[in-house]
Amino acid sequence: MALTKVGRLVDKGIVKDQTNLGTQAADTDEYLLYDASADALKSIAASNVTPNETLITGKDEITIGNVAGNDVLLIYDTSAGVLKKITKSAFDALQPGFTSVSPSNLLTGDGTGNYTIVVTGTDFDTTATFKLVTDGGTDIALDTVTRDSSTQLTGVVAKNKTNLTNANEPFDIVITNGNGLSTTSANAVTIDAQPIWSTASGNIGSIYDSGRSGFSITVAAADPESGGDITYTLESGSLPAGLSGTSTSSGYVVSGTASAVGSNTTSTFTIRAADANSNIADRQFNIVVYAPTQQSFTSSGTFSVPSGISSVNVLVVAGGGGAGSTHSGGGGAGGLIYRPGFTVTPGGTVTVTVGDGGASSTSATGHSNGQNSVFGTLTAVGGGKSGTNQTPGSNGGSGGGCGYGQSQGGTANQPTQSGDSGTYGFGNPGGGPGANSPSYGTGGGGGAGAAGSSGNNGAGGPSDHPIGGPGGVGKAYTIADGTTSVYYAGGGGGASGNGDGSGSTSQGGQGGGGGGVTSGVGQSGTANRGGGGGGSDDRSAPNGGGTGGKGIVIVSY
Repeated sequence: MALTKVGRLVDKGIVKDQTNLGTQAADTDEYLLYDASADALKSIAASNVTPNETLITGKDEITIGNVAGNDVLLIYDTSAGVLKKITKSAFDALQPGFTSVSPSNLLTGDGTGNYTIVVTGTDFDTTATFKLVTDGGTDIALDTVTRDSSTQLTGVVAKNKTNLTNANEPFDIVITNGNGLSTTSANAVTIDAQPIWSTASGNIGSIYDSGRSGFSITVAAADPESGGDITYTLESGSLPAGLSGTSTSSGYVVSGTASAVGSNTTSTFTIRAADANSNIADRQFNIVVYAPTQQSFTSSGTFSVPSGISSVNVLVVAGGGGAGSTHSGGGGAGGLIYRPGFTVTPGGTVTVTVGDGGASSTSATGHSNGQNSVFGTLTAVGGGKSGTNQTPGSNGGSGGGCGYGQSQGGTANQPTQSGDSGTYGFGNPGGGPGANSPSYGTGGGGGAGAAGSSGNNGAGGPSDHPIGGPGGVGKAYTIADGTTSVYYAGGGGGASGNGDGSGSTSQGGQGGGGGGVTSGVGQSGTANRGGGGGGSDDRSAPNGGGTGGKGIVIVSY
């Protein structure tokens, strides 16, 4: 027959309502013991019970009889060395035992959204349950607890999972049977937290056309436990064309030169942060790449920088030089600056000045240089006025062409500057006199793309048939609408004489063509292109030269 282990009863704390009845019995005394398998009391001589033994060997035992649930039984407490009494119902009641819990370290990034916890042990009755207790003593009830067997319980935490934090760990497990007896396993469960994002989800970048080059932004998360490195991966979606992502110790870096787009384009993507224990945290971001936006200034004003814009592409063209009469050369084009990536202050303002073209004249004097155009710290210098038979070509953004009988054209004063996109700032000298003697041919005005051409006397013809030199070519840009190539800052053509009417053009640079007797007044430079005015010859009549074309400022971002 199987007898109950005394030590087991004491170790599990089942003995309750006990009263110390006395000191250790004499060897001749008899003890009463309840045999649970037989549901009967047995007697045993005290001499056959050794205090340090955990199992009563069964010597000299006899069956005394059954006992009711409220009867009192006597047992020997080996740890205290005394007899104690216990009710039969308390004797029958079992206290649950704890063996293990799985997982003992909860991964907050396990991807399930809930936590399933399995507890193993002994003597789980049919209504056994368990709970978690925070380090501060607060109970965390499980949403469901299932008794799988007398040795296993399975619980799920869903609603209260927000309480499972590093601040509340470690957690005790308290197992309770239906009879109210319980067992606590202290510090049984800890938390291995997932990475925490420090970068908010949503838009992390607005890339305007002027800022597509050199874009870089970093999104980051941190390990709240160890502070160790986080590994980042692009889980879904895609980055804008031209950009790439790199996992670094400081975060996920998105960088590169974004490809140009024809319409505003949003790229949405998900980045995963994973710690050394494979806890993960996903977050969705997006970047917007904007199509080019242009604003043209044909008169002075103020550019209001949109929020989020830190650089712009800008074209600044000064007014072209005016041309006179009396065997006039061509007016010089206004100085031209094309400056991509010009730094501005988001939400700020930039002062804009648009220079007028130089005045023309029906005489050898009275015409003028073009005016400067300005955008912030960028200054395009007005074009030089033309030379005549009394004055040489003037200096300016581009120089004015040499006049009849003069020795030279004007020089270029437009500074050529070095920036982060290479050289910018363009101007060229005006054309010189004809090569034949006497040198009566007039020179063309200088353009942004080339110098004005020298005059000549008409392929070896007589000296009274001067041929004006073409103005220097301008420079072409698509900044006005993003697609159409437009020439700006061409030099004015020099005048031709003696009625042959072979006035020159500015090679597509929007400068005015030179005029002869039959063609009348010299052509003016095209407005808002900064071309020089065409020269005029007044041999038969006082025909005036052309005015310089007004400048322009165009901003693209």
